[in-house]
Amino acid sequence: MEQKLVGLVIVVVGILLILISVSFTLEHMARGMELHKVCSLDDAVCPFIEIPWQGMFSVGIGALYVIIGLFVYLKQFTKAKESQDISGAKKKLKDLEGDERDVYNALIEENGMIFQSALIDKTGFSKVKVTRVLDKLENRKLIERKRRGMTNVIVLR
Repeated sequence: MEQKLVGLVIVVVGILLILISVSFTLEHMARGMELHKVCSLDDAVCPFIEIPWQGMFSVGIGALYVIIGLFVYLKQFTKAKESQDISGAKKKLKDLEGDERDVYNALIEENGMIFQSALIDKTGFSKVKVTRVLDKLENRKLIERKRRGMTNVIVLR
C-alpha cells in the first residue's frame, strides 16, 4: 500500500511540473508574439517566436516523473511469494543437520537474504567454515550466492 502512495505522489508531482511548465511556456510565447509585432527582424531569425527549449525540457522531465510514478504505482511486489519461499525453506530445514542447519536457519531468520559477512557474524563461524557450508548448501541447490562488491549476498532458492 505504501508503494502505491509513493507512486501516486510521484505522478502528481510530474503532472504539476508539466502543467507549470506548459503554463510558463505559453506565457513566454504569448509575450514573444507581442514583442515580435514590433520586431523588425525576419520570422526566420526573430528570437521572440521560438519555443523556449527550457520549457520543453521541463515538460520532458515532468513526463519522466509521471512514467516513473506509474511504474512504482503498478509494480507488483510479491511479499506473499517471499513468505511462501520462507515457509518452503522451513520444511527443507528439517532435512539438514549440524552447521548446515545453523547457517540455513540464520538465512531464514533474515527473510531469505543476508550478506555473507553478516552470516559469519550471526553464526560465529569462521570465514572458511561458512564458505564450506555455503558450498554444500549451494551444491544441494538450497541457496544461491550473488557477488556484491567485496562480499556475497546469500539468498534462498
